Amino acid sequence: MRVDLPVKPALLPFCRKLLAEGADPAELVHVYRGDTLCFVPAPLAAFAALATEERDTRSIRLVRYREKCPQGDEYAPVSGEAMGGEP
Repeated sequence: MRVDLPVKPALLPFCRKLLAEGADPAELVHVYRGDTLCFVPAPLAAFAALATEERDTRSIRLVRYREKCPQGDEYAPVSGEAMGGEP
C-alpha cells in the first residue's frame, strides 16, 4: 500500500482508521512525500500503534498510541496551561 503524505501529516490517525475499516494489519505501508520515501516500509499495524508528541522541552517524537493522547496527533506545541501546569 502506498500512502502519499499531504502538507499536514495525518498518517498515524489515517492508519488507525484503515484498521477500523477492516484493512489487513500485516499489509506493508510505503509512505511518500512526493517522490521521497519517508519511512522504512512497515506493517499497517505498526504505524497505527504510534502517535506524535511534542513538549516545551523537546521536539516532536513518535510515541506509543494511547486512546486519550494529550497531543491528539497534532503538530502544535503543548502549552503548560493545556497540560494542567503553570502558563
